Amino acid sequence: MTFQTLFAASANHIYIGNTIWYMIVFAILLLLVKHYAWGPVSDMMEKRRQKVINDLDSAADNRKKAEVLANEREAALKNSKQEAMQILSSAKTDAQKTSSQIVAEANDDAAAIHAKAQTDAAQAKAAALDEARAEVADISVTIAEKVIARNLSADDQKDLVDQFIKGLNK
Repeated sequence: MTFQTLFAASANHIYIGNTIWYMIVFAILLLLVKHYAWGPVSDMMEKRRQKVINDLDSAADNRKKAEVLANEREAALKNSKQEAMQILSSAKTDAQKTSSQIVAEANDDAAAIHAKAQTDAAQAKAAALDEARAEVADISVTIAEKVIARNLSADDQKDLVDQFIKGLNK
């Protein structure tokens, strides 16, 4: 018998012993696959499922936190804009007050300088008149001495000068 004839003969006849043997081997293989391969693969798939669920939950939490932070930043930006406006307004008000104060002080200083100048001018005028009186008195005494050819006493000179000045004022 050749190999082909044996194969063909066995294909036509199914042996129950071989079938039982194949089923036992298949069951043993199933148990081995379940114990050594199916369990670890199932555990790995469960861990992967849990990781995906945790990652999705974490992403949702992070998105919510990002929204909260964005809202807080927006509120802080609005507050900083309001504070900046208040600071600018306060600075403008302070600048106007300072400007008004500087102008008022300058006006006061100018008025004081003007008053002092008037006082100084009046004093200078009085000093000039006194000096002019003294010079006029000296000149008039000199002229009178020459005219009278004699010396006058100090009281006489003073009386003459006073009479001369009264004549100038009129």
